[in-house]
Amino acid sequence: MHYEIITRTVETRFVHKKIVGSGGEFAIVTLRLEPLPAGSGLQFVSAVTDEVVPAKWVDGVREGVQEASERGVLMGHPVTDLRVTLVDGRYHDVDSNQQTFKLAAREAFRDGMRKAGPTVQER
Repeated sequence: MHYEIITRTVETRFVHKKIVGSGGEFAIVTLRLEPLPAGSGLQFVSAVTDEVVPAKWVDGVREGVQEASERGVLMGHPVTDLRVTLVDGRYHDVDSNQQTFKLAAREAFRDGMRKAGPTVQER
């Protein structure tokens, strides 16, 4: 089976901002992607407090990372052997929710993968 891995540590930030009717969608996510030894799998860590990203929305970040890791950026293989750390974020009391954080995390992950020296390995 083939997997996509990264070769260097990067930090990436994505701003999800959208006007929807009379309201909007808003979430900012900053992720650090770090390569891990073979066989480590995908690890997710939150290094933020509730004041930065409320715990109820950190699950959205985790879901976005998990979803994006199912198809890598090179050839669509699953991504493995890396740690993804939520290092910063911003939210809006009205326009943020679990879904906005999921979308922001998914795009931040994809952007980070492109910058982190992705490669394909067979195991």
